Amino acid sequence: MDEVIVNREIKRFFADGSNKDLFDEIINEHRFKIRLNGEDFLDVVLSKSFLKEFVCGFLLTRGLINRYEDISSINIEPDVISVESVCFTERELPQTGVIETTGGRNINLEGERGRRLLIEDKDLKVSALTIIQKVRTLSDMPVFQRTGGSHCSVLFNADGEVVFSSEDLGRHNSVDKVIGGGMINNIDFNRCWLAVSGRLPSDMVFKAILAGIPLIASVSAVTSEGIDTGEAAGITVIGFTREGRLNCYCHPERIV
Repeated sequence: MDEVIVNREIKRFFADGSNKDLFDEIINEHRFKIRLNGEDFLDVVLSKSFLKEFVCGFLLTRGLINRYEDISSINIEPDVISVESVCFTERELPQTGVIETTGGRNINLEGERGRRLLIEDKDLKVSALTIIQKVRTLSDMPVFQRTGGSHCSVLFNADGEVVFSSEDLGRHNSVDKVIGGGMINNIDFNRCWLAVSGRLPSDMVFKAILAGIPLIASVSAVTSEGIDTGEAAGITVIGFTREGRLNCYCHPERIV
């Protein structure tokens, strides 16, 4: 946790004109260079936790691998993450440059939509009460509690039990970490649903589609493209899960 959170001396001012010196806990940023099969791929800014999980989820949600077994090795150094895989040589790697804390701009939605991805599994059923209660727990995650600066993602099963959870300063990174954690632990994504703290544009919904997660729910808003992407792919997209209610924008048949 020490590498994820740093203490900084600040001066706090109040409306009555007074002020005082104190220390505040701040979420830390760390920049890594990702190297694929010996070639520099991009720089990424993220929280220094669940790095192996992040790389696995990152590669899956960029369409660069299809499964955890596609990765031969991952070597994590202080500022470089090196990945070897037999799959990278079979396709042209996208030119992405630097991924900052938002993390989503390097997903080629047009290219990936051509793969006709579709989640047809309708077996997952989750109660509205479970979704509402479990999304509420995102605000209880430890880094957010201490800093207020993290995005939170949790993979649940149908009964609302935590399968894997993660926090990061970037909302896309937190989702990649959870998906990567599921991959490493051989989780059946078709039997899980994903809760996230950030809004749901098309690139965020597309991460769940690539992993095969049938339902994604957020405490925040959903964009029109996010709804269209979910509708076309057969995924249940939920937003504004707060204050005892939720908005389901497509495929409500999974909610009971």
